[in-house]
Amino acid sequence: MKNIITIFKKELIDITRDRRTITVMLLLPLVIYPLIFIGFSKYISSQTEKAAEKTLRIGIIENGWENNFKQFISVVPNTKIISLTDSVSAKALIEIDSIDAAYFFPVGYDSALAKLEAPSFNYYYTSTNNEFEVALVEAINQQYISMLTKNTLEEMQLSENILQPVKSNSINLASEREQLGNILGGLLPYFFIIFCMVGCMYPAIDLAAGEKERGSLETLLVSSASRVEIYVGKLLTVTLSGFISAVAGIIGIVASAKIIGGNADMSGGGMGAITEVLNGLISPSAILMLLLLLLPLNIFFAAITLMLSIYAKSFKEAQSMITPLMIVIIFPAIAGMLPGIKLDYITALIPILNVSLGSKAIIAGTVEAGPFILTCFALFVYAAIALFMSVRFFNDEKNVVRG
Repeated sequence: MKNIITIFKKELIDITRDRRTITVMLLLPLVIYPLIFIGFSKYISSQTEKAAEKTLRIGIIENGWENNFKQFISVVPNTKIISLTDSVSAKALIEIDSIDAAYFFPVGYDSALAKLEAPSFNYYYTSTNNEFEVALVEAINQQYISMLTKNTLEEMQLSENILQPVKSNSINLASEREQLGNILGGLLPYFFIIFCMVGCMYPAIDLAAGEKERGSLETLLVSSASRVEIYVGKLLTVTLSGFISAVAGIIGIVASAKIIGGNADMSGGGMGAITEVLNGLISPSAILMLLLLLLPLNIFFAAITLMLSIYAKSFKEAQSMITPLMIVIIFPAIAGMLPGIKLDYITALIPILNVSLGSKAIIAGTVEAGPFILTCFALFVYAAIALFMSVRFFNDEKNVVRG
């Protein structure tokens, strides 16, 4: 045990001296990701404000049958009417973003409207434009159609209730935490898993393949410590690194949510509401359950990455062997975001996916004891299997010292 602690301290000092490892383990999840979240939020907020203040440029192809729409659009705020001669020029102006939409009303449109013949009109736009502008154009269409419907019913002396004889009131039994948890619960576990993997990857490469290049691994192998003690010391270091990276990522994401929430409308159900949900998650039971998922996951990642790094001849070869694992890990992590997939007694046995779904259930506050216990058991079993294979691999001389 003394040798394990000594090796653990030695390896821990080594990785803290490596700027690249510190950057990946702490700086990336603690600083870069919050900057991404905050920057994206600022961008969305600015685009929304611009769209709200923007004057929509509405083109109307004039042929004498557009008077009804002209009367309507003239009183709509933040709109500018542009007269056009044909659809060809209208389409060209939309393509170069000179106008936001163009309307064409066929011959006889106004008279057909007066006769209640339900005529149709065409409007041109491009879906590749700013989605907020497209939404504003759609809103204008709905307002115009609603106005025509209301006027028609008034002329016929009919109540608007004739179009909707029954009204339904939907009552959502899901709490705000459950609703937001289903959104955040798919995204945050993805980052947890990635942080764990990245946090394990670089220390594992440095402590095995890196030591081979520096010539320090051979010195360690001929010391009084046994192979198992050397391996366990390295494994503890890599596991701790991945765990710190995951915790730093969680802190970074929560901190960014707090910063964004402080600038959001708390009553709008936006980032402020999300911040309240995140604050509610900081409870001893939620933290304990997350740790029970992340601990075996880090041991699993540490054992796999360390085994591959030990086999590699150089730092570069270890990188080329371990990096593809990220792709394998990403797929089940993303699958946890898909709707309709939840933690049950089957998904609890699927590695990576069970962590994603388990974290999602914890965040949403819908975790069930049975599937969660099975998830923890399965994760510890997978970690033990990976650990056993990795120890055997390290004990084989031909794997450690390859010619």
